[in-house]
Amino acid sequence: MLIPSGEGDCGSFTRVADDLAEDFSVLTFDMPGFSRSGPPPDWRDVGANAVAGQIAALTASLGIERATFYGCSSGGVFALALAAEHPSIVESVIVHEVAIPLRDAPPGSPFAQLFSPDDNTVVETCKLLFRNVMNEDQKAWDDLGADYHRRQEKNYLTWARRYVGPAQTGDFFREFSAQDLTRRPITWTVGGLTGSTPLIDGNRRVADVGGIRVELLPCKHFPQVSIPDQLARHIRASAKRYLD
Repeated sequence: MLIPSGEGDCGSFTRVADDLAEDFSVLTFDMPGFSRSGPPPDWRDVGANAVAGQIAALTASLGIERATFYGCSSGGVFALALAAEHPSIVESVIVHEVAIPLRDAPPGSPFAQLFSPDDNTVVETCKLLFRNVMNEDQKAWDDLGADYHRRQEKNYLTWARRYVGPAQTGDFFREFSAQDLTRRPITWTVGGLTGSTPLIDGNRRVADVGGIRVELLPCKHFPQVSIPDQLARHIRASAKRYLD
């Protein structure tokens, strides 16, 4: 099961899903309130545990007893929460550059503009960050297509206002204990091209709580976009390791 990151739209998983479908049944979806999924009845239900519960319910509704879950960025938060709160349905979890709070971004940083009261500023900031800062292959990002990027115009605001912004009242950025991180096997990566940032430092710090070794992928924040073939191989190898 492939859980979308902050853009909320599963369209970026097309190549990864097609590759993995040679060996696995693959499921992905748009997150609540994004693209083709309706909003939750209560926006407080987009905290880590609440969304993990929704994904667990979706899994059960499809008759899937256990699955391997991949999540990047905020999708990684939900994947870790699934392992912590719903271990009985989790074979293993694979995460890449799990999201950490961005509210303390240095003044002048593009991240500081994510929570601007001006909608256009938020959208333009997200376009810059997602395409140019957190992604090393701008052509691959553009090649996701006009329909995908048209959906993002609304999604960026949903993400910044509803999921991670100051007005968000759900428990999105939960803490993970050593017990949480050892209930099920976890494979954890960061981007070798991302460099040393508070995000990477935070990933290493949290992974260390569970005694998890952090590996590198040759990318930045969105391997499903820039290196889909390599990501599919990574997911396949990790999933088979724990299925065997």
